[in-house]
Amino acid sequence: MVGANDTLVLMDTRRAYLLLVVVIVFWAGNYPLGKLGLQDLGPLTLTGARTLLAAPLLILVARLTAPLPRTLARDDYAAFLVLGLSGLVANTTVWYLGLKHTTALNAGIVGASSPIFVGVAAALVLGDRLSRRNWLGIGLSVLAVLVTVAKGSPAVLFRLEANRGDLLILASQSAWVVYSLYSRAAASTLPPVWVMAGANVVGGIVLVPLALLVDRPWEHWRAWHGWLVVLYGAVPITLGHLWFYQVIRVLGAGPTVTFLNLMPFAVLALSWLLLDETVHVYHLAGAVLVAAGVYLATRPT
Repeated sequence: MVGANDTLVLMDTRRAYLLLVVVIVFWAGNYPLGKLGLQDLGPLTLTGARTLLAAPLLILVARLTAPLPRTLARDDYAAFLVLGLSGLVANTTVWYLGLKHTTALNAGIVGASSPIFVGVAAALVLGDRLSRRNWLGIGLSVLAVLVTVAKGSPAVLFRLEANRGDLLILASQSAWVVYSLYSRAAASTLPPVWVMAGANVVGGIVLVPLALLVDRPWEHWRAWHGWLVVLYGAVPITLGHLWFYQVIRVLGAGPTVTFLNLMPFAVLALSWLLLDETVHVYHLAGAVLVAAGVYLATRPT
C-alpha cells in the first residue's frame, strides 16, 4: 500500500523530471538560437549583454530565496572572480566564437563531451579514481568528437582540415574544466545562486567594455534577433541553471547527469527545426557515441 509520503515523493520526482526536460530544451535551444544571434551581434556582445541582464536577476532571486547569512569574505570574492573569468569571459565567449564558425549540430555534439574533460582533469588534479568503465566512456566520447570534427571521414583528420569553429568549441572546454574544478574546490560557502550572481557581475565588468570597444554594438541596435537571443541567454538559460540545482536535490546527481545525455539529440532536433541544418549520419553517430560515453564516464567507480 502506498502512503501519503510515498505519493508526495512520487509527485516531486515527476515534477523534477519534467523540470529537467525543460532545462534540457532551454540549454539545447542555446545552440541554434546562439547561431542566429551571431548573425547580428558579436560573441563579446552576446555574453556581455547577457551578464547585464542575468546579474540583477540572480541578485534578486538570491535575496528572495537565500538571504545572505553573513557579509561577503575574501573567499567569496575569489570565487566570483575565478568563476566569472573562466565560465563567462573565457568559456562562453570562446564558445560563441566557435559557434560562429561551425554548425549548431557540430557544436552540440562536441560541447556534450565537456564532462569527459572535467572527469580526466579531476583524476589528474584532484585524484579522482577512474574505473575501466569510465575509461571506456572517455574513449567513446573522444571517438564521438573525432567523428564529428572529421565529418565522418578520417582523411579530414589526416589532412588537418578540421573546422576552426569545432576546434574553438573544444578549446572552450579548457575554461570549463577550470570552472568545474574550482567550483568543487572553492572555499566559499555561499549558496550557488549568490556565486552565480557574483560571477555574472565579474563577467559584466570585464566583457561590457570589451564589447563596446570591439563589437561596437550600438551600430546594431536594431538587430532584434540578436537582442532576443541575449534575452534568452539571460533568462531561460540562467533559470535553467537554478532549476538544475533544484532537480539534483530531488533526483540526485547520478540520475540527473545521466538524463542530460539526451541533450545532443535535442540539439540535433532543434538545429534541424530552427536552422534547417542537415543532419548527417556522422551527426547521429556522434550523438550516440557521446551520450554513451558520457554515461559510462560519469558512472560511479
